[in-house]
Amino acid sequence: MDTEKTIRMPWKNWDNFTRWAQDFSLKQKVLGGFLGVAILVGLLTVIIGMRLARYTIIEEAQKKVSSDLATADFIVKSHQENLELKIRMIAGADKIKEYVERGDFPAIRNRLAVMSLENDLDFLSLISPEGQYKARAFQLECNSVDLADNSIVNAAKGGKGASGMRLADVKGLIEENPTLAQRFGTNLPKDGLMLVAAYPVFRESNVIGVIYGGILINNNHLIVERIAQRLFHDAAHKDKELGFVAIFQGTVAISSSLRGQDRLPLVGFELNQSLRSEVLEKGETVLGPEREFQEDYLAATKPLRDFEGRIIGAIQVATLERPILNVIDRLVGAFLIIALCGVILMGSISYFLVNWINRPLEQMLNAAKRAAEGDLTHEVPVVARDEIGQLAATFNLMIRNLAESRKKLEEWGTQLASKVAEQTGQLDQAREQVERVKKLASLEKMADGMAHIMAHISDPLVPTPAGEDSSLANSKILLVDPDEKVLELSKRILENDGFEVKTTESVRKAFSELESEFYDVVVIDIEMPEMGGKNLLKEIKIRQPEMLVILTASFKAMEEAVETVKLGAYDYIPKPFGPHQLLLMVYTALQTRLMLARTRREHAAQRAETIFQRLPVAIALADDAHRVVYNNRAFLELASLESQEEVQGKEFKELFGIDPLDDSEESGGSQWLKLEKVGRTAKLYNFSLPEEDLRVLMLLDITETVMKNQQADVFKTETINKAHQVIHEQMRVAQEIAGLLGETTAETKAALFELIKLAGEGGATR
Repeated sequence: MDTEKTIRMPWKNWDNFTRWAQDFSLKQKVLGGFLGVAILVGLLTVIIGMRLARYTIIEEAQKKVSSDLATADFIVKSHQENLELKIRMIAGADKIKEYVERGDFPAIRNRLAVMSLENDLDFLSLISPEGQYKARAFQLECNSVDLADNSIVNAAKGGKGASGMRLADVKGLIEENPTLAQRFGTNLPKDGLMLVAAYPVFRESNVIGVIYGGILINNNHLIVERIAQRLFHDAAHKDKELGFVAIFQGTVAISSSLRGQDRLPLVGFELNQSLRSEVLEKGETVLGPEREFQEDYLAATKPLRDFEGRIIGAIQVATLERPILNVIDRLVGAFLIIALCGVILMGSISYFLVNWINRPLEQMLNAAKRAAEGDLTHEVPVVARDEIGQLAATFNLMIRNLAESRKKLEEWGTQLASKVAEQTGQLDQAREQVERVKKLASLEKMADGMAHIMAHISDPLVPTPAGEDSSLANSKILLVDPDEKVLELSKRILENDGFEVKTTESVRKAFSELESEFYDVVVIDIEMPEMGGKNLLKEIKIRQPEMLVILTASFKAMEEAVETVKLGAYDYIPKPFGPHQLLLMVYTALQTRLMLARTRREHAAQRAETIFQRLPVAIALADDAHRVVYNNRAFLELASLESQEEVQGKEFKELFGIDPLDDSEESGGSQWLKLEKVGRTAKLYNFSLPEEDLRVLMLLDITETVMKNQQADVFKTETINKAHQVIHEQMRVAQEIAGLLGETTAETKAALFELIKLAGEGGATR
């Protein structure tokens, strides 16, 4: 026993766990159960709470980042509107109109220079209605550059103000304002990202010129710093900015609120590879994790478009993940502490309750042990009026009744001992006789039943189709959908593959079809107006439990479809579905049921073989030459052989010294055989299998029964002979007594002869 305890592993299977748990007391089991439930509830609470907290906090953080991105986009558009307002005010100034009407371009250039400095513009120009530069704020001369392809200028020439972002040639920008070369450094890019606006100069209702100006965003950090100040308020986490804002020209950052070790803004880093296709190619706003400069961020990125709607860059708002994770960690710690306190409190309460409940049970256990040892004088003190107190009082009453009963049993035992000793011998003889009769009757009944069953089993079976899979195409399918077009298309698809299809648009008609006719598969829309998916499945299974139910579900009903599949539906097809999806699902369902049926048949065959081999009746199959072709274990035992190889192919006469089929009838029947070679006596049942040209032999070993019957006959004969001797002796004595008394009459003799006759008939009937 100790060895078993050392190697027992309660986690291996349930039986080991129950045996392992038997070693503990009731107090330990109850206390362990309470503590286990408390710990399990605590763990589940912590896990669920942590997951909910994590999802909630991250979801809120994502919402904030999305809101921050919207704020950043709003500030950029505000800058664009402010720029358009400035250009409009410049174009509407009386001085500008006066200079343009006079054609005083030097005065216009001076005025534009002053206005550009006052409004922090990187360039400001006057453009003729034909699209040619007439005056520049930072250049004395104007090159004849054609601006016909500038959509913003073209909109202003049409009499409307316009503003937006656009990519401009860097060399042209430097010609506009030579000081912009310092912004780009030594490595000049091809294009620069500009925030530009244009507004027409009117004389009465005619456009006499266009004021065109803008701000270069490359290395201009005023916009992003204003956004960062608005969003993060200069907050930091461990000397790191709480977040950053960056504007990308294509995939390269040209303006950023991130700062390096020298506290200078960082630019030139590239947009994450995973965002390029989504943001710059598809034009989608993406929310997700981002890693920049060895720090993890939660970022939102949105494309920037020019005046014509083309994507020319992106704006990104990102916040550090570490502060968010710190909040989650603190919340998890709080959950753990609360759960630990709950487990400790639950454990303390459980310990107190278990001790309180278990104390009277231990007292009753001690009293029961003393009662088992023979002491029926000890009673349990009743200290409460609850169920345990009532149990203790009942236990005491039982102890008193047991004491009285034991006293009576001792008295009755002395009286019954002699009677039991007298009848024991008779009961043993009667029991042996009954067991012999029962065994013989049960074996003969079983053999008769087996012969009857196997004779019916031997009837020719209905041939199975050569190809089971070929029957799938003949299956009957019911289609239920409120859409006539879906029904018509699905029916055509399935009928083209050979299925027999019935369609209906109503749940009520579908139930009527299921009650009147059997179908292999039903394909039904989970969003039927009359009934929900779970109730549909329930009603279908009530009418045809083996029915394969395939659901069709739109995207909004996908969750309900999954729940219905868990309750017993075969599977679901998302809408809209193609022909191959419907056919594949139907064929898969039918193949699954076919495989399950085949597996059940194989299991049934295996179980039948196992039962056949374990039958106590010897069974064998014989061919036309009376040779054994198949047998079970009982046949081997009857033939006194150990292996199948010693029996297969041998004739019955070779095995038993007699061929039971020589004198047997062709039809089924039974006869007794004495198997001389093995020294056994058997009862033979045999019948033919016409389709297989085989005969089935069932041999019931009745050797012991025959021997006991023979012994019983000998005992009966001896008993009858002794009875005759006693009766004759009594008759002789009676005759002598009658002779002495002189009262021997014909009546006395007749009575004696009648007694002898009755004794003879009683022996014969036995």
